[in-house]
Amino acid sequence: MPAVFCFMRAFKNYYRILNVGPSASRKSIRASFRRLAKKYHPDTSHLDPETATSRMHILIEAYRILMDVDKRTAYDLRFKPQRSDRGRSYRDSLEKRGDDPYARALLIFYDLLNGAANRAIFNYNQLMKRDGDSIDLLSLLGFADYLDCTFLLAEVYQRQCRYEEAARYYEDAFQEDLKWNYFRHFRSELQQRIRDIYCRKLARQAKPRVAIGYYRKLLREYSFPKKERAFFHKKIAECYYNLNDLKRARSHFAKALRLQPNLSGTQKIRKNLDI
Repeated sequence: MPAVFCFMRAFKNYYRILNVGPSASRKSIRASFRRLAKKYHPDTSHLDPETATSRMHILIEAYRILMDVDKRTAYDLRFKPQRSDRGRSYRDSLEKRGDDPYARALLIFYDLLNGAANRAIFNYNQLMKRDGDSIDLLSLLGFADYLDCTFLLAEVYQRQCRYEEAARYYEDAFQEDLKWNYFRHFRSELQQRIRDIYCRKLARQAKPRVAIGYYRKLLREYSFPKKERAFFHKKIAECYYNLNDLKRARSHFAKALRLQPNLSGTQKIRKNLDI
């Protein structure tokens, strides 16, 4: 196989990776690459070295393909969604491309955007069942569409009462967004959705030790205000009381009161702990 076609096996959307459109000029591609490279170079990035190196490899790969006229032409012929002269729809064009992971990813995203949630989830499950860990939606879709797609998947799982999956996808969107800053105006709402699933759905139905893990994760990985953090510590105290670990229960309840002295809903735990 000629070297020019070797990159096709990666099934990645290089335009989305570089955050440019399919008709972008070489100048625009170069400018976008330089901006993203500053953000993800291991020597300057705030990410851990392994993640930063991985991101840089993807950026360099995309840059080399799109800046080379022959490779970009071959890439466009293979990967850009096609519409026929007979008016075939965009979705049909993706369906026609069979098991191409890039087309499958676009199809899932298209269905999510257009309210076909069940069809999107079915195709997503089929994609994961067949290719599993080898599928990288971020590389296939690019950061913006990946974040939107992940968020929409989380919403569907939440509506289906599949709360663990919903929480996982909301968290993936939240953590990835910390690197891209795409949801910056929506991040507090995203964080609140994670909080509601953990507190109102998962922790309520879980055994005390499992519930403690949920509350600890909210304390450890998210920047909630003092009132919320006090509530998490109070719930941990209640869990420890149910485990008959009064020492830890009192410790966490004390942390709750330090954060929010007038915390509501404490009458029962105060009585149980003789406070």
